[in-house]
Amino acid sequence: MVLKDNLYYWHESLKNPEPIIDDFYIYDEIVLNDENLIDKVWELRNLITAYCVILKLNQDLTKILENIRNILINTNKIQYTEFTAFWKVLDISYSIFIDQTQTDQINILNNLLKEYCEKRLEQYNKLGYTNVIVQSLYDNGASRKKGVSGIEKLVSLLETTFEKIFHIKNLNNIRIGYFLPDNGDENLFKQLKNTFNIQYKYGQEHQEKNPDMVLIINNEVFIIEAKHIKESGGAQDKQVLEIIDFIKYNENQKNIHYLSFMDGIYFNKFILDKENNGKAGKQKNDIEVYLNKNKNNFFVNTHGLSILLKDIK
Repeated sequence: MVLKDNLYYWHESLKNPEPIIDDFYIYDEIVLNDENLIDKVWELRNLITAYCVILKLNQDLTKILENIRNILINTNKIQYTEFTAFWKVLDISYSIFIDQTQTDQINILNNLLKEYCEKRLEQYNKLGYTNVIVQSLYDNGASRKKGVSGIEKLVSLLETTFEKIFHIKNLNNIRIGYFLPDNGDENLFKQLKNTFNIQYKYGQEHQEKNPDMVLIINNEVFIIEAKHIKESGGAQDKQVLEIIDFIKYNENQKNIHYLSFMDGIYFNKFILDKENNGKAGKQKNDIEVYLNKNKNNFFVNTHGLSILLKDIK
């Protein structure tokens, strides 16, 4: 294993921006072909219309409320409808609804339906319904369905020459391996810290946050934190600070490395802010300060990580 200076991989990352569209983060599923879902969507629409009529007649709504609830809790992807989209106007989400008891669900549903009848039904009936609504709402939620895509990308970049480690005793038999402390391998990470006397102060100072991946090549240990960041603002800014803060930490052993992996088009702001006057420029300065201070650590994007892995192998 011949690793170059950590600033080399950083500078190579800066020369190679992140793609605007990354295949690893494309989530394209057509739900319009799901006949059961579409049938249930129309059944739900008809039941809601019936509810609004019965509400005006001041008749018993118990049975129809139960039917609507059954569709909402038993139909996969039913949350991608114009009715459940309206819930957010009232500060209620589908996940909150599902998490309630049956009695509370009926009570919440009754309140939601009354508001929907008053504020939306007439307008929607005039305009007409289309199943494109379901597909559009499903597409709009694509970013929340990606789940562990970032981790899958890391594993994919490792390629087949890297083995998954399942037990600390396997280290003696694996030349190159990895495991995922933040995705089921927390106990293995604890064993690793004890074996290599790793302090991991980052976790102690960040609510016991486990790293996303640990990569081991012979006796070299790479503790990896990964962030997919597309834009600035709010939670994204916090994630940027966290991944920069990650390489601020260092271990006494030279064979222990902290590696920050950032992909997503936010990384390109580091490249564009050449004068280092904006927020991204100041963040870039912080990265370089920490890399100069902790020569065992790395900060890379997709290209930087790829060439680092080639050097490792």
